[in-house]
Amino acid sequence: MLTGRLHPYLPELTIRDYNIYLRYVRGVSYQLYLDYGFLAYQSLPHRVGTLALLSDSLAGRQATCQSIRLPGSLTPVPMMCQTRGIRLAAQIQVMMSWHRLQDRRTSELPFKEKVQRAIQRLTLYRAYRKAVQEEPALERIFCQQQAQAVAQQQLRGQNYAVASEPMSNVYGALFSVLASDDPVQRKNMRYIGSCIGKAFYLLDKAQRHQQDQKEDRYNVFVANGLSQEAAQENARRQAIAAINDLARVYTLMDIKLNRSLLDNIIILGLRDTVDPLEHGSWDLNWEFPL
Repeated sequence: MLTGRLHPYLPELTIRDYNIYLRYVRGVSYQLYLDYGFLAYQSLPHRVGTLALLSDSLAGRQATCQSIRLPGSLTPVPMMCQTRGIRLAAQIQVMMSWHRLQDRRTSELPFKEKVQRAIQRLTLYRAYRKAVQEEPALERIFCQQQAQAVAQQQLRGQNYAVASEPMSNVYGALFSVLASDDPVQRKNMRYIGSCIGKAFYLLDKAQRHQQDQKEDRYNVFVANGLSQEAAQENARRQAIAAINDLARVYTLMDIKLNRSLLDNIIILGLRDTVDPLEHGSWDLNWEFPL
């Protein structure tokens, strides 16, 4: 349940927006270190800069840029510092990473992965408990949707909307938290997040088709009798439809700062994740360097 796919589309990204995004990524990384310690900073992926950017841009919070040395680096680098959006994104990263460790029962893992999972839990536990104390409402959402996902795995249903509902609800809740106190903005952000959650769920399940089939794990595409290729095409079509739906709502949002950068991420970046705008030009696993 990570937001690694919420990235800019580089061919249309200006130098200015590139720098803003990169500084937010660094800012969230540094916030992880400040709030949760060196172990959490080292062990967690740093992929939630877009969430911090969204939160601050919707509220009109102008972040302060400072040159700070990241842990393990000798050279100070410019980064955005300690806004509410950055702190919230760091909390979300910790919680999402912890709950991702619960996505698969330890008993199903090979011995080597069992050991790695145990080490990850020990490393992340204190940071997770602190994040839960700071945002208990988010923790309740994660637990509720995780229980719903387990129930659906047992039922092995064929309905795509029902299968994607837990992740859709989680992303909807996360995005609504990023919004201000304006109820209309919260409602729109919840819808945008829900669409993203649905698209990501279907793409992930299509990618895991063969592995889930081999291990007899629930996969909605396997339940519908689709092959790997048919699952990928089905997921692509449904994900494009979800992204088109959220784009109509997104264009109505009152974004006070960084509009061009967020347009690039939400409109072009998401679409390129699902259906590459320039085939072969984009690596989905590519990340900005820190």
